[in-house]
Amino acid sequence: MDHRQKQVVSISLITAFALIGDSMLYIVLPIYWREVGLSSIWEVGLLLSINRFIRIPLAPVVWWLYRYVPMKTGVLIAILLASVTTMLYGVSGFWLLLICRCAWGLAWTLLRMSGMRLMAEMDEGTQGHLTGLYNGLYRLGSLFGMLFGGVFASLIGFQPMTLVFGLLTLLGCIFYVSLDEIEKGKETQVYQGIKQKWLSREVVKVLLTGMLVALIIQGLFASTLSHVIEVKIGQNGIALLGYVIGASALSGAIQAIRWGWEPFVAPRAGRWFDGVVVKERMLCWMFLSFGALSILGAMLKITGWFLVMLLLLQLLSTILTTLTDTLAFHKASTQTDRNRFLASYSFVQDLGAALGPLLGYTVIQFWGANSVFWLMIMMSVLLLSLWTRGNRQHVSYGEV
Repeated sequence: MDHRQKQVVSISLITAFALIGDSMLYIVLPIYWREVGLSSIWEVGLLLSINRFIRIPLAPVVWWLYRYVPMKTGVLIAILLASVTTMLYGVSGFWLLLICRCAWGLAWTLLRMSGMRLMAEMDEGTQGHLTGLYNGLYRLGSLFGMLFGGVFASLIGFQPMTLVFGLLTLLGCIFYVSLDEIEKGKETQVYQGIKQKWLSREVVKVLLTGMLVALIIQGLFASTLSHVIEVKIGQNGIALLGYVIGASALSGAIQAIRWGWEPFVAPRAGRWFDGVVVKERMLCWMFLSFGALSILGAMLKITGWFLVMLLLLQLLSTILTTLTDTLAFHKASTQTDRNRFLASYSFVQDLGAALGPLLGYTVIQFWGANSVFWLMIMMSVLLLSLWTRGNRQHVSYGEV
């Protein structure tokens, strides 16, 4: 493992430890909400979503902050915020929990911007592999938090569990020590000295792709998966190996499978993407495949094949997230002010992830569960047309 790869592993594992408490909350809070002084279930929904909405205005703030504050300082602040907020999740009071969730939104933005900035510094020929490694490793925190959050809460209680998970978050400091600082002096001088016209057509295309992919995968598909499965298999669940499994358990298992294979699949997908010459064409094939599987999702009624289709969609989600992030990091490496581009990319991703659940349940309300798949189809076609058109224009310019 070379030095650059060690840096990626370090920021990934720091982020993974920070994610443990946040991911645990998605499993435990809907069950133990009365223990922390909440009066109604809608407060649970607000607490679980406010961290995403707060990240939208925080992205440009963190971009501005990183022009003056060293990246390592931001990472250390994020580790401490993640640890303290996780410990405070066990303390009663809606308003305190709301403040904690907003503080976690700041911690995530600091970590995400640091990881993206580090990836933008990597060589183009290895960015895909390292992006996959980064995405795969930090999601281990989500896997651990969701798998063991409920187990620890039932064994030792909710409050002691939050203390344990908060202390676990501090283990990220082990990897913080080996993290290098990113030089920012040269970029700051260039930023102050010239006004670069950075919002070009290609930049807009990458930003729009990042937003739509986040909307489809992180927002729309992930948030509606339990409901869609429940509608498809019915209230009685599905019988597997003599056991009846409900929609929520099945949804959690499918999500866990994805996070479990990401450390292995994502780096290989990224390394494969590094070797592709015409990357736009490969993206088009991925969008086409995602749309085709979504058509099957809307049409299939056989439970077994439907679950196979969901697993294939999860596999494509891993690959597409890796490919679009790789394109963004490559585009950032060509920008005069990398922080500005990365802040914009983080902003549009958070916007897409926040809009996804709202859009998904709105179409479900009016047109039923299958409308989620038709919406995914339309967005896949939009992305396909965006990159197919851009590829044709690129070729025509070369011929002139």
